[in-house]
Amino acid sequence: MVFMSELIKAKHQLGALSGVQKTDTYYEIHYTSGDIARLTILADGIFRFQVGNFEQNPLELNLDLFASNYMAKSSAKATSEAFIVQSGPYRLVFGQKPALLTIFDETVHRARLSEVSPIELGENRASQFLKQNANEFYYGTGLQGGRYSHKGRQVLIKDLGVSGEGGTINPLPFFWSNAGFGILRNTLADGLYNFNAENGKASILTHQENTIDNFYIIGNSPQAILERYYALVGKPQILPDFALNMGYLGNFIDQKWLSADKSKRDALRFENGSYYQKDLTNSDLAVSASLNGEDNIEFSARAMIDRYQRLNFPLGWIIPDFGAKTSVSAESLNNFTSYANDHGVASGVSQVQNITEDTKVAFINKDQAKKSFDALKEHVACPLVLTNDGDARSSRYAGLIYGETGGEWDSIKVQIASLLGISLSGQPIVGAACDGLYGGANAQVNVRDYQWKAFTPLFFSMDGQGNLPKLPFFFNNKITRINRAYAALRQQLSTYLKALFKEARDGDLIMRPLFMEFPHEKVNYRDDFAHEFMLGKDLLIAPITDGREDENGYSIKDRLYLPDHRCMWIDLFTGEKYAGGRVYNNLKYPIWHLPVFVKAGAILDFGKRHFSIYPYANSSTLALSDLGQTKLESNLSDGVLTVTVNPSEGNYQENDKQQTTSLDILTDRYPGKVVLKINDEPIRFNEYGSNETFQAAKEGYYFSSNYIATKDFSGFTDKRQNVLHVKLSARDITDTKIELIIDNFSYGGLAMAHAITDSALRPPRQPMIDSKKTSAHSITAVWPNKAQVQIEVNGIVFDGIYSKSFTFNSLVPNTLYKMRLRYISGNKVSEWSDYFGTKTKPSQFTYAVKNIKLETMLGGQTENATDLIPASEWISDKEIENNSELNFIFPEKEALSRMVYVPRSADQVGRILNGKVLISENGTDFTDYQDFTWHNDPKNKVIGLRDVQAKAIKLIINETSDNLVSAKQFYFFKAK
Repeated sequence: MVFMSELIKAKHQLGALSGVQKTDTYYEIHYTSGDIARLTILADGIFRFQVGNFEQNPLELNLDLFASNYMAKSSAKATSEAFIVQSGPYRLVFGQKPALLTIFDETVHRARLSEVSPIELGENRASQFLKQNANEFYYGTGLQGGRYSHKGRQVLIKDLGVSGEGGTINPLPFFWSNAGFGILRNTLADGLYNFNAENGKASILTHQENTIDNFYIIGNSPQAILERYYALVGKPQILPDFALNMGYLGNFIDQKWLSADKSKRDALRFENGSYYQKDLTNSDLAVSASLNGEDNIEFSARAMIDRYQRLNFPLGWIIPDFGAKTSVSAESLNNFTSYANDHGVASGVSQVQNITEDTKVAFINKDQAKKSFDALKEHVACPLVLTNDGDARSSRYAGLIYGETGGEWDSIKVQIASLLGISLSGQPIVGAACDGLYGGANAQVNVRDYQWKAFTPLFFSMDGQGNLPKLPFFFNNKITRINRAYAALRQQLSTYLKALFKEARDGDLIMRPLFMEFPHEKVNYRDDFAHEFMLGKDLLIAPITDGREDENGYSIKDRLYLPDHRCMWIDLFTGEKYAGGRVYNNLKYPIWHLPVFVKAGAILDFGKRHFSIYPYANSSTLALSDLGQTKLESNLSDGVLTVTVNPSEGNYQENDKQQTTSLDILTDRYPGKVVLKINDEPIRFNEYGSNETFQAAKEGYYFSSNYIATKDFSGFTDKRQNVLHVKLSARDITDTKIELIIDNFSYGGLAMAHAITDSALRPPRQPMIDSKKTSAHSITAVWPNKAQVQIEVNGIVFDGIYSKSFTFNSLVPNTLYKMRLRYISGNKVSEWSDYFGTKTKPSQFTYAVKNIKLETMLGGQTENATDLIPASEWISDKEIENNSELNFIFPEKEALSRMVYVPRSADQVGRILNGKVLISENGTDFTDYQDFTWHNDPKNKVIGLRDVQAKAIKLIINETSDNLVSAKQFYFFKAK
């Protein structure tokens, strides 16, 4: 990282421990180096350790909220080797020489964390060195573009202002480990966390400052660590109900529109029947947008609200001055706010000074988060504050939303991992704009992006920043219908989501990586399956992340991992059942169908005491409402299903107690006898033979084979499921135990049947690796005969393979993959083959030249073109002239293999089309090397540089797509 060179100044380690003194509020620790430290015990499992300045609190932590009695309860003793502080089950051992800290947890009989070298302090550098265990993984640090698991990586704690691959926004000086500890550094200084020091045996945590102010957090689970982290920084905000619906951010203040030909890809048809496109030229013919449409109603924010509602998209909130550069009059804003509120839409602003008593939403920068929250809180019980550049100070007041480029398949992959990463960092109220900020000409990307984001905490569009509208109804009627169905599904899940928002305040996450629910599976702790996630504990979302299709136009989904071999998973839309503990490949999904799976045993709460039950073994859930909670239990054993709805607990008034209950119980077949017990007493319970008679009854049950869990998708699929509908009349829910006992019940037994090993099926002979196709991220296995096979890779079974070869993608570079293979025939399998395998190649970026300087007269942030961060991007300020030059200067002379130019793909701005390459061995004198002509497309462009040695390379640009010059990146690779 570039800034680390600035840190190598005079430094020293903490010297040997020379003395300790206990005061009423802290232990004062002295070192022979002259340094003085303080240890403060704040709470059970929360400790503060400071070296240097003791008075500062840059993160504005809630330190006054902690009771001081934990210090009084602690005890201390000194030995010849260490000073030891005991606080409850935790033993903090300060080594005498060397001065190393170890925190030992007696409840698990092991150290939670250990230093391997004394803390180092310098003029502009403070570093801590921790031991790293082989099975230890690290999370947190804010939004790191495309990553959430940091083992083996260096992580920058610095706001780069870009959120795409390799970028960082909302950096946080907080991380935690599955070893059971977290560290919050009380600083706003930039930092670098190296989780790959000493070949993965140590972690080095560095910030650009000369002090250390660490908060050590100990916990038995991620939830426990995050809950204690919230005790320091504050709990996430409570979201209003309108935040469950779609949001819209647009610019109706200084945006303008021009009449356009309907054939233009960025032309939008308005209600007057005419087509318009956004004015990017300040034309005198352009028509201005407005909040209230005094002159041209179709270009107003009011019209946008009407548009959403007319097309049946549930708009919950709107920011009408998003990105505006001019101010808005108070009268105009007040009139619009009244209109929005009258139409059930919460109106917001992006300037604190524009907040009024009717404002319910604010989109502001992090420094204004508290001020905005406090201003809204004066008039709104539960406001919504949002920012796109948060930090540890703002997280208690504002959720994080951002746009990124969008309109690309790669954006989907990156954003899934990014949202998981920021969630794991203690910021669960997050969202990324549907279809991004710019680009957006791909209808397939648009619909696939809307689909999975309907299952994220915040669901919204950011419009008006690029050439194309960012609306769920911009494309054709088919795409609009699909987007509408997912918006309606989100509404159907609103009670489920609302419960997750409440749980998130206590350390649970809304979006969860797989390891949060399946901690026993080591593979989940890495990034192997970073492109899928759990929504709560019951729903698994596996977004479509590329454009591969079969001959019917169905998306092809590989590497879909369903965890836990003891678990069954049910497709939410079709009811198809899958065994867990394996990776499915060659699955086909029509464009309306997002892979969403319900975990067997789930009891989904659809609100108003309406529950869907997917029976499997023993399971339970706690249904939360504004007034209280209700525990539901399901037990399926030996063909008998027992469902129990326990009495509700909470603050129920008399008129709230009388409520009906309805259950949809999924089943394989028509069940046997159904018995209903109320408070342990059997009562009469009638069966109805048709839906009409059942609907007319107050109480009873009805078996149907025409059930679809997502009613708004009935027009997309003919597949239906078997269900037992149960309806119970109103009773006092605080004093009523409901129990259903159903005989001869079955659900999903065949899906979990174990395969039978058949000796008649010979195991595959000579499966092998096609070494010619091995890369850093892929391996191809081949075998003699085309057949249906399973391949076990590092202990995980890959299913759905029918061929004589298969390519494994998205692998980790420089990693050994051990495989074996077996044939499948029906429910029978052969013995496994002998093991075979190979190691992936090192990442090409291992050989990328670093710290390249780009010099040009074209301007712009040239450092973005060579910083090895794909998300940063560079666009010139000036247009090219004859023989415009790009000079790439290397830190030293390099033996090269190739140059790769990565064009911007969000739009066609600045794509290089024609030019010449020149080489310099001394950095001054250049010779011609090669002319080039490239297509105007987003594909990578390669210039071979085999046997070339250079201190500098010059590109002379003759032609671009629009006379500007741009790049995602220029890479120069060393010869291997």
